[in-house]
Amino acid sequence: MPHEGKNPGGSEDSAAPPDEVLADRSRQGDTTAFEALARRYQGRLYSYAYRMVGDTHEAEDLAQETLWRLYKSLPRFDKTQPFVAWAFGIAAHVCRDWLRWRRRRREQATEAPDAAQAGGTPLDQAAAAEERERVARAVQRLPRKYREVVVLHYVEEMGYGQVAAALGIRPEAARRRALRARAMLQRYLGGDRR
Repeated sequence: MPHEGKNPGGSEDSAAPPDEVLADRSRQGDTTAFEALARRYQGRLYSYAYRMVGDTHEAEDLAQETLWRLYKSLPRFDKTQPFVAWAFGIAAHVCRDWLRWRRRRREQATEAPDAAQAGGTPLDQAAAAEERERVARAVQRLPRKYREVVVLHYVEEMGYGQVAAALGIRPEAARRRALRARAMLQRYLGGDRR
């Protein structure tokens, strides 16, 4: 269920400082605070990058590039705004830059992720893996502006306000893009059965 105040670390200790506090400490030169932010966000940034570019190796590089840009951009972070939206805004820019570069080079990266299977019979696991791959292919078919909203809202569980802040659009535009993306995905999935 998407919501505005998701703890990005999931299982983080509730006594852990909020992202904005860690970012402020990082701006003041506290490297351990930035290391804590990097640990907290690295997996989510990788996941976002993978869903945007569809290549595991490139996603690893893009997640690292995003962390580097976050670090370099800390002096410009407005601590009155949610860190999560700012971080994913930078991630969106990093991925857009890479997608533009890839389009210019006409590269098509299609490496599939390693998926850990849990529970069910081998047949159930195979069917679930096939369905996940089918949905991932459908998400990759979405135009970038819709794919960004889908990944941030449905996968990263960001509210529309955070999605809007990350992408530099209004919350109403984020909602409209999500609705259009869902309609496109329904069409793609209805006609993409293999």
